[in-house]
Amino acid sequence: MNISATTMGKLEDFLETVSSKYTRKNYVNGIKKFEEWYGDSITKLVKSPDATKTIEKFYVALKQKHPQNTCRNVTNAPIQFLKYFGTDVRPRKALGVYRTEKAIDDHRLTIDEVQKMARYADLRQQVVLEVFLLGLRIADAIALKVSDLNKLEQPAPIELNLRATKGTNGTVYETFICEEFKELLERYLPTLNGKWLFQGLRKESHVKDETLNTMLKELASRAGIQLHGNLHWHCGRKLVITTGAELGLNTWVIKKMVGKSIPMSDDTYLYAQLKEGFLKLRSVLRLMPRVAEESLSNVEELTNICTEAIVTTFKPKIREMLLKRMLRNGTDNQTLGFIEMPNIDAMSNKQLLELYVKLKKEENGNE
Repeated sequence: MNISATTMGKLEDFLETVSSKYTRKNYVNGIKKFEEWYGDSITKLVKSPDATKTIEKFYVALKQKHPQNTCRNVTNAPIQFLKYFGTDVRPRKALGVYRTEKAIDDHRLTIDEVQKMARYADLRQQVVLEVFLLGLRIADAIALKVSDLNKLEQPAPIELNLRATKGTNGTVYETFICEEFKELLERYLPTLNGKWLFQGLRKESHVKDETLNTMLKELASRAGIQLHGNLHWHCGRKLVITTGAELGLNTWVIKKMVGKSIPMSDDTYLYAQLKEGFLKLRSVLRLMPRVAEESLSNVEELTNICTEAIVTTFKPKIREMLLKRMLRNGTDNQTLGFIEMPNIDAMSNKQLLELYVKLKKEENGNE
């Protein structure tokens, strides 16, 4: 069943007030499902005293076949439509129409897994993973333009303000481009010849959300990551939000960075905390793990230990090679005790290795 002709005119009027094409699509599908269940045009309920009661019955009917989050999204469409045309719809709170259930079938992604994926990614895929770690909604990620990221001459972190496509309030992502992301963009942007950061198959189109979700799964497979649930773009958004909370960042700061609306009274005072919070967050959510100074010290210590072990092993061999050289040069055993030999015990590790290489070359030259 298609949307009725009676509804279509009012629906077009309603949709003109919705800025996000993805939200418009959800509203159209929700109203279509409502009219299939209702058996008539939704316009019959405009200004009707039975509107709330009917919406509640629709929600209960959906609950028989669909999970809560689907029921919430579908039911919201006719509610918003009726509200737009002046109909007061207030489902009982006890019914739980707007309750959100935590998805338990999603893979719980870790930053270690993202870093493993990055090792198997090409330049474009690494840029995708950097955007993934910004916590953008997928609709906003695929719609990124080259012009959104044209401040690379500035030192990192570079302020990045993006208008969110979801909803009608025009919320803004207030985040930053870190040094790591900046370096990738400086290599990636010159390879592009269109306006989109992630160009689609058609010249004037960006990629589809399915493309990015498929890319994530393919990279996880290459990296040998065992998935315990679905891996999709929203898993990155969850990773950003949960990591921020674990680091103790201000809740409003996290919301601003991931494009969620906050009270205007708090908005004015957060700018100073945003940069500090971002740097704290990205010190953990790095695409390429930073080698710590302590790790470098350990590597140097290990190198020294290995070199010492090698040289200790080589010392008897070096003495033997020195004796052989003397014999090759015509020195007999009776005079060996009077020949001055290098004091290899007083040599540094570097000098011993250089002497060994020199002697080895002499031996090979005489074979």
